[in-house]
Amino acid sequence: MKKHFPSSKKFSAPKKQENNLFSKVGDFYGELKKKFSFLKWVDPFTYVDLFVMPQVKKVTDSEAVEFIVNVFFAFLFAWGLYAALGMAFGTSTPLVIVYSASMEDTLFRGDVMALKKADISSNFGPIVELDEKIARVPSDIYVTPSYVNGSLSSLKFLNGQVVSPDEKASIVVYTAYPSGLPIIHRAIALVKAKDGYFILTKGDNGATNPTFDQDCGNIIGTGSQKPCISYYATPVNELSGIAFFNVPKVGCVKLWLVDDLISIVASGALPRDFRGYC
Repeated sequence: MKKHFPSSKKFSAPKKQENNLFSKVGDFYGELKKKFSFLKWVDPFTYVDLFVMPQVKKVTDSEAVEFIVNVFFAFLFAWGLYAALGMAFGTSTPLVIVYSASMEDTLFRGDVMALKKADISSNFGPIVELDEKIARVPSDIYVTPSYVNGSLSSLKFLNGQVVSPDEKASIVVYTAYPSGLPIIHRAIALVKAKDGYFILTKGDNGATNPTFDQDCGNIIGTGSQKPCISYYATPVNELSGIAFFNVPKVGCVKLWLVDDLISIVASGALPRDFRGYC
């Protein structure tokens, strides 16, 4: 009796489904690449490929020479782009990378922030007027924080005014004193003092930043003390800028090549703030 075997067509379905899956993944990344295609214009190698390498190839076919020229002009174009962005946005620091988890769930490690010039017309939170000079004055002299369940709820100033942090106020970049580190945090209050305008700041992540940056005292209700990030309120005219646009995860490349690599080599572990991608 002749035996009948199942048709081979029955076994083609999984392969077809697999091909469909890869096709969908390919389409997804294709659309993603198309969506962010504008980012090529902030890549210095784009300009090297367009304007420099065609001329180099006319005079030499040496790969070593081409590599050196490529790298040199990439750095040159990168510097030029950064300077141009700084002039356009009115700040010497037009782009910054988020390095920590202090602003989650608003910003994440590896996000790149675009900054513009800061001025007092920006939204720095509730405005407080003090008939005092507060430059280089510890914040506990003129403001007392209140905490609920370990989280900052309000600020009471020397003039009796009580304000709550504005969760929609501007995200700013300033240089912390005395560490000299650039900090990307949200402004929570603008103080108009006798010697100028100053802001108090805080990270959005309440788990890692329960207090505001300039608070060096005890966290009421927790029995713990937090070293302050910056000793004094930051003058508005000393801000590096105000964040107005961000590109998620683009800065991960720099963190992979520098920060993460240094951490692995030095300590054998990823940075403490490493999150999934970087």
